[in-house]
Amino acid sequence: MDSPFLRSDHPGYPEILTDATIHVLGARGIDRWSIRALARWMKVTPAAVLNDYTRARVLEIVIICFERRWLAWSASESMFGSSPTELPLRLPATQDEQLGVRVHSALQLLAEAERLRGNPAPTMHLERLRREEKELLRHRLEQLARHRGLRRPGEGVVGSTMAQVTGLRSALADPADDLTWSAACAALREHVKRGLDDVGPVEAAS
Repeated sequence: MDSPFLRSDHPGYPEILTDATIHVLGARGIDRWSIRALARWMKVTPAAVLNDYTRARVLEIVIICFERRWLAWSASESMFGSSPTELPLRLPATQDEQLGVRVHSALQLLAEAERLRGNPAPTMHLERLRREEKELLRHRLEQLARHRGLRRPGEGVVGSTMAQVTGLRSALADPADDLTWSAACAALREHVKRGLDDVGPVEAAS
């Protein structure tokens, strides 16, 4: 199965930069992310990587591309059908997906470092991603609530579920954590069930 976070057949320069970043962060870690490291993976010179951009702009380009990949992956969980999972957002089940979660965390750290240098653009892009994913979660929870004949979940349910998803993803992506994917799915399903049960049936609304 191809990685949901790589676009190896895409000729676009931003997508190639993003693939390079995923490979560098996955193999060498956040401390080794640099223009030189990207160039080494791409088999070009550092000047060719920059391509008239600054290091900060390269990071911003990578984050913009990665956030599209992340949102597509997060939304790829199917809630209904012959075997409904009732997981509103995706949890990492494979090594490629776990790597994607670690890359997401690394990009957050790189963006924060860039913000401290006076450039808030990368963190603004990641904040937009957070808002978009939260809106996706809200929509999915509302779908589940309607499916069960329950009222629309409030902000507390959406926020707590987003926190649960984030925590479970981090645990599954941590090689030192012994949480299994099936256990994480069960925990998320139970959290969603409790949250939706608390809002009550539509008939109880007044």
